[in-house]
Amino acid sequence: MSANALFGMLNATVLAAFGIPATFTPQDGSGAQQITGIIQAPAMAEDRLPGAILGVAVVRLFVQFTNITPAPQQGDAIAINGAAYAVVDVNVDTQGGAVLILRLS
Repeated sequence: MSANALFGMLNATVLAAFGIPATFTPQDGSGAQQITGIIQAPAMAEDRLPGAILGVAVVRLFVQFTNITPAPQQGDAIAINGAAYAVVDVNVDTQGGAVLILRLS
């Protein structure tokens, strides 16, 4: 079995155990679909302006990139727990996973 296949199995196991549901809506009009992702801790604290609405404006969501068609890209929409986010960046790894950088929209 190849290393990529093993990483794919590991990603699937971790997502099944710790993942949360999200709704992915691509810009291409192909329709919304349910995906599973894991919210990662931010790389650094997010600054807030005094009086700003509480909550996190930027979210890092780990997903199994190879299982999502069409592939997420900048400008797509993701809903998590009723909050709407826009994909602002996609960081794909070589084992089939990706971290989607989302901004509250």
